[in-house]
Amino acid sequence: MTFRILDLAARLLLALGVGCLLLAAFLSWRTLTFSSDVFRATGEVVSYREIKDGEATRFRPRVRFKTATGEIMTVDGQFSTTARRFPIGTKIPMLYRAQRPHEARVALFIDNWLGPAIATLVGLTGIAGGLLVRRSMRRELAKTAK
Repeated sequence: MTFRILDLAARLLLALGVGCLLLAAFLSWRTLTFSSDVFRATGEVVSYREIKDGEATRFRPRVRFKTATGEIMTVDGQFSTTARRFPIGTKIPMLYRAQRPHEARVALFIDNWLGPAIATLVGLTGIAGGLLVRRSMRRELAKTAK
């Protein structure tokens, strides 16, 4: 009975690991495909959008920037936090596509690569945990077989 539970735990850890690695690949692909054929601009944090999340409030920066054609765009950053990350007026790098400047992104590591990095870490940890549980199960089964 104990070995069945451990086998199930190992399988679940392996499935979690594979699922997280697939998520990391998808998130990385989205970031990389967005990052090709983009323009750079310097944006300015002009305000924050408050998002009520149950009892907690999250803040997403609103950034204004000027495109290469002179259009002034205001977009929400893609990453929300429980505290305001930047003081109002802070200059931050932006990426945008000429044909869709309203889909601009903040060009900082945390905004683009934190999700894939965490998913990769959880995925690798899940796979390692699953493999370790299976290995220890096999050792115990070998001991009891003797």
